[in-house]
Amino acid sequence: MKEKIQKILTQLENDKNIKIIFAIENGSRSWGMASMDSDYDVRFVYVRPIENYISLNQQKDVINIAYDKDMNICEPHGSLIDISGFDIFKYLKLLSSSNPTTIEWLNSPIVYCGDNNLPLREYMKENFNQERLFKHYFSLFRNNYREFIQQAKAITYKKYLYSMRGLLNAKYVYEFDKIPPLDLRQTVKELENIIPPEVYKKIQEVIEIKSQGLERDVILRIPEFNAYFNIELQKEFSNFNPRKPDVDVFNNYLQKQIIRP
Repeated sequence: MKEKIQKILTQLENDKNIKIIFAIENGSRSWGMASMDSDYDVRFVYVRPIENYISLNQQKDVINIAYDKDMNICEPHGSLIDISGFDIFKYLKLLSSSNPTTIEWLNSPIVYCGDNNLPLREYMKENFNQERLFKHYFSLFRNNYREFIQQAKAITYKKYLYSMRGLLNAKYVYEFDKIPPLDLRQTVKELENIIPPEVYKKIQEVIEIKSQGLERDVILRIPEFNAYFNIELQKEFSNFNPRKPDVDVFNNYLQKQIIRP
């Protein structure tokens, strides 16, 4: 599959006249939560020729394409390979605001092309905005919980885990003032003394169920999770570290990428 994805990315470079800086896997496969039928969530950062950036006809800053199991182009929903790329301007703007998705791209262990070990990876570890990163993750938890559990008629293990991941990552940022591990099992392990015992045990069970390919089975609500979610939603979080990234660091990196020799 890696070779197929690399071939698609090379074709995208040629068709779109772009240069991919790096392309990685994001989602359950990079979170250590993949099952046999998990799809591929390919994400990449690209740069265009400099003349494209000094034109009145600005091009879109996102590239999307998806493929089914027969490698035919299809809609993203239900696809086997879902590919999405951000223009370097869009990516760095989000990264400078401590957007969790863009930080995760830097730390993905699955790299399809290029190198995501940018100088910005180490910089973000020490300079992310704690409050913004916390709120991003907490918002993901709150929105997933309300839409896919509280208001949903059909509930799945996958939706529960996505909600739980958002909450646990937010708590990790708040408690430790560090970027959470991509591997959910590692995050859970490090939060063992903070998570209620009954919730901790249930998380282990659900992760195992998902790894067996039962993630989309329709299930009853999980009372341990719901009670925990509702308690956390009532809490107030304050006293964040006031540091924030220096925008000049991102500008310098941007200029090096755009004005390449």
